[in-house]
Amino acid sequence: MEHKYVMVGGLAFSENSDMKKLENYASKGWILQDIVGGFFYKLKKDKPQSIIYSLDYQNNADEEYFSIFKEAGWNLVVSGGGMYIFSAPAGIKPIYSNSKSEIDKYVRAKNSSKKGVIFSLAMCLPILAFIFLSAIYIKFLFPVSIILLMIDVVVFVFSFMPYLSYKSRIKNCGEKYELTSNKIQAIVFGLIGIAFLIQAIKLLLQKRYLSIVYIILGLVEFSVSVSCYKNYKKQC
Repeated sequence: MEHKYVMVGGLAFSENSDMKKLENYASKGWILQDIVGGFFYKLKKDKPQSIIYSLDYQNNADEEYFSIFKEAGWNLVVSGGGMYIFSAPAGIKPIYSNSKSEIDKYVRAKNSSKKGVIFSLAMCLPILAFIFLSAIYIKFLFPVSIILLMIDVVVFVFSFMPYLSYKSRIKNCGEKYELTSNKIQAIVFGLIGIAFLIQAIKLLLQKRYLSIVYIILGLVEFSVSVSCYKNYKKQC
């Protein structure tokens, strides 16, 4: 087996533990290659290496941005959506060596998450109006309107929770916060998973195929919740 897939713990909530996890895998010969679907690290089999990883956020990355990291000994491994993971041999000076530069990093991440929150809130009213109209006048479109609402809820949760996380990190970066946020995230995603599965049971009783969508969403939320809880227990 040349590749292995490991679940992302939630970079907004468990950045430090995720980077340590990747470093441990690298020491065993599993090197980070990519992130698949936003939920899994793709690791490639190689010789054991002493590697450290660092996460950064930058919406307007240019050639100068990457050259600064390269000159400092850091190589780009994963990029996407304004998020970048760099790697370097163990012992290299950290990307952020003072609190001010680290705060700037989380300000950029917070602003990026804020856009998702605003977008989901802006879409909420039109979707609710669509649900109301379809329930009365165009009944065959009602399931579609419900799916759109659930997607909007997912977008909101996956934007709002990181937004709160980055906002809190700006005020108080440290292990104590990461421990608490992992616990909160596990509870929130667990509750969302329960809500999806309850709706799935209702649709199953009605013999509706839409129940499959809710089952999948519920299982995804539960898997994220379990991952966050494991990170929380490791840090206790």
